[in-house]
Amino acid sequence: MTKSTGISRVNWFFLHVISTLSSILLLGCTAMEVTPKVSQIDNMEFRLKGKIVYEGNKEYLPRILIDESVPDSDYAFRYTYNADYGGRDTPDVVAFINPFNVVGFPTGKNTLIITGRLDILKGEEILKSYIATCALKKTRSLLVEGETLSEMRKKGLIAVRDNIEVQVCQDRELLHKLLTGK
Repeated sequence: MTKSTGISRVNWFFLHVISTLSSILLLGCTAMEVTPKVSQIDNMEFRLKGKIVYEGNKEYLPRILIDESVPDSDYAFRYTYNADYGGRDTPDVVAFINPFNVVGFPTGKNTLIITGRLDILKGEEILKSYIATCALKKTRSLLVEGETLSEMRKKGLIAVRDNIEVQVCQDRELLHKLLTGK
């Protein structure tokens, strides 16, 4: 008879089951990825003044834009965004008879893609564009519902806004020359 050291097979099995169940329970959270990847900037004092073409909630408009008439200026800033929703649910019959749902097995998934675009215009000509995309994915279970689609949308719109602000601030010298001719 040999003496066993370490974790027995039974303990190993229970440890594996507990870790698997724990990871399944955590699936009710929302994952988010924003592109392009940009580094955050500490100093966001740069502002663009001019006519703003935007229809929507001002909270989602990049804060670096200031709607101010500039005499003898043909420049304008157009901001648009789009939200595309997707989802997949487990059929109710399957969800009802699946015993793993009791421990948090996923019952569905929502996806949301938000794309924002800031165009710098001179008349009708686009001089420069900044685009950001945010992909959000939420897995639902019986135990964890997580964020609503409205909460996901708001989170994505703010992430896109912030990303575009950083892109513009990184180009501030180029934009200053472009808009002032200096």
